[in-house]
Amino acid sequence: MDIKSSTNDDIGKFTTMKIPAKVKKIYYPKNEQELVFLYDYLLDNNIKFVILGNGSNTIFTKKSNNLVIIYTKFIKNHISKRENIVSVSSSVMLSKLYRYCQENSLSGFEKLASIPATVGGAIMMNAGCFGENICDNLLSIKVHHNRKTYWIKKEKLNFGYRNSNLNDYLILSAKFSCHKKDKCEIEQDYIKYLSIRFVKQPKGLSSGSFFKNTPTYSAGELIEKCGLKGFTVGGAKVSEKHANFIINFNNSTSEDILKLIKIIKKNVCQKFKINLEEEVKIY
Repeated sequence: MDIKSSTNDDIGKFTTMKIPAKVKKIYYPKNEQELVFLYDYLLDNNIKFVILGNGSNTIFTKKSNNLVIIYTKFIKNHISKRENIVSVSSSVMLSKLYRYCQENSLSGFEKLASIPATVGGAIMMNAGCFGENICDNLLSIKVHHNRKTYWIKKEKLNFGYRNSNLNDYLILSAKFSCHKKDKCEIEQDYIKYLSIRFVKQPKGLSSGSFFKNTPTYSAGELIEKCGLKGFTVGGAKVSEKHANFIINFNNSTSEDILKLIKIIKKNVCQKFKINLEEEVKIY
């Protein structure tokens, strides 16, 4: 199968944080058939690989030089509906899914639309904001596992806070239950939530919320109380606006990021006896 690829390429350019990192090879499947073929081939040959969508929750380091990447952003995707049930490919951005639903007077993605993630990536980590998670309206997902492709109902899945039991599955598409609502009302709600995120979240190159909140405290609150707002290591810094954002403000390297993570976790642990856990995937 002739699948486009590049060798010894910088994967950082495909992530929102833009941290440079070389990987062994990047594959660019253009359809579901190529994606499934690559997935099975790499697994069968025990080749370490990562599936990358929008790269909004991912950082690669020097340890990534032996990784193979399946980059899904060029896969031909689809969105369709039957009454209030929306079917969508895993490679579709949440913003595009929201717009399709809004244009069809279907509500369900106003709160999630501003998350810069693909549907597949969002389901994998159970992305959410404003008290809503992507699993809330999920009905079922189409997956590939053990060389078989099939649908799984939501009831058979386990979702938690920013995690799921889908790490060993290839998510191909999903079905969501939406409800009818006036287009203008949907758009007004979307703008309201987008405005809140705009006010609270910093500009610049980041991976979004970096650490998971604890059951009692927000990670940003803990980091801020350690006096780390604005703290820098090389080209990486803790945002002055929101302490749970690490910003690549001046050509940061992965070493800068890793050192800053270590300092943040050490300070929080010493002051509060709490071990912060990264929400961002680091390879």
